[in-house]
Amino acid sequence: MANDLFSKWLTPSTQSERVAVWGERPGARAAGLKIVRTLLAEHFVGEATIVQAGGYTKAAAVIANSLPTNKRTRSGDLGELLATEYIDAQTPFLIPIRKLRWKSDRQMPMHGNDVVAVDPAQNPVRVLKGECKSRAAFGPAVVKEAAEGLDKDGGRPNPSTLAFIAKRLYEDKRDAEANVYRDLQCSGAITPRQVTHLIFGLCGNDPSAHLQAVPKPKRGGIRRETAAIVITDHSAFIEKVFS
Repeated sequence: MANDLFSKWLTPSTQSERVAVWGERPGARAAGLKIVRTLLAEHFVGEATIVQAGGYTKAAAVIANSLPTNKRTRSGDLGELLATEYIDAQTPFLIPIRKLRWKSDRQMPMHGNDVVAVDPAQNPVRVLKGECKSRAAFGPAVVKEAAEGLDKDGGRPNPSTLAFIAKRLYEDKRDAEANVYRDLQCSGAITPRQVTHLIFGLCGNDPSAHLQAVPKPKRGGIRRETAAIVITDHSAFIEKVFS
């Protein structure tokens, strides 16, 4: 499904070593809405839960009551969802869980880092820490806010976010993956050279120039990358996705 986003709905507009910007393919809005709406159920509830509940019809209320209804939370959650799909489809990093499923209040954003992922093919393991920003107008202030968030905890992932992921993986009997996140919490386990930062935007304007000017990490050795999906009718699109 993640690959469908980038093969059927989106097309690259700006691609460089540190900046990747995507926009909609001409005439692909209907396909995009269908894909994203399917992903809503997957990210907020999960196919296994829907099957256990008796299928989509019987689980309709569970799905509906898991989705935010206020505009700000919808915007932020959709940005996080699309960032997750971008990372899985377009980078070597893998995000292990769909953490929006564990929201205790659908109207509130989750605490902790927006996205954390690892590249399991690397030894020592490489870690991605991401900040997601969904704005109709994406400018320097948004970039600054995201960069400041990434610089917290010495540029490393928030330990409580790592613990949250490890617990969910252990609950799902995915012990080998859980052990990776367990060990990343040990003192000195993550060096700056193992860390990649990602600023991800879901926005209504082309943010390429702003992303090119993103400040370097405060901690030396950390790599910082940026990506964005541009939807010119940003607010209307989010309304259509959730309606």
